[in-house]
Amino acid sequence: MFDSFYNTIKVLLFSAILSFYQITGVPNPFQTDPFFKENTVVEVVDGDTIDVFLEGQIQRVRLIGVNTPETVDKRRGVECFGPEASSFLKNTLTGKQVILENDETQGDKDAFKRLLRYVFLDNQNLNQKIIYEGYGFEYTYKKPYKYQKEFREAQRDARDNYKGLWNQDNCRY
Repeated sequence: MFDSFYNTIKVLLFSAILSFYQITGVPNPFQTDPFFKENTVVEVVDGDTIDVFLEGQIQRVRLIGVNTPETVDKRRGVECFGPEASSFLKNTLTGKQVILENDETQGDKDAFKRLLRYVFLDNQNLNQKIIYEGYGFEYTYKKPYKYQKEFREAQRDARDNYKGLWNQDNCRY
């Protein structure tokens, strides 16, 4: 619980710092650190992958700790509740300014050369919100990650309250 509180305070502080530099026009000394920059989401690929304008180029970002039903993988086809998960993320993030956070326990990129990041919008961890709202599952790849406990609690809540994909009779999860 303390970790979640601490992380919320950290994101609020970073947002306040960013706002100060934007409002005052004072040069931002954190511009070399992508975590302190707001980055524009240019496209949502599916429910757990986005394209972000970062450091002068478009980068593909895979959200850490969450997996959503497929919509674009030709090998698997469109999975149950996949379109809803993609639509949720598109409606939430397209064109928005987000803050990206890396996790040293997960490496910088995955096997497909996508950046691995947590995505924050309006001081809220979107990776966790996807799970909490029932658009995806908690997903651990090889080793524990920073917010694993919170994400597992979010999934338990979504499942116990039949949110999203947990409320679909035809989904087999």
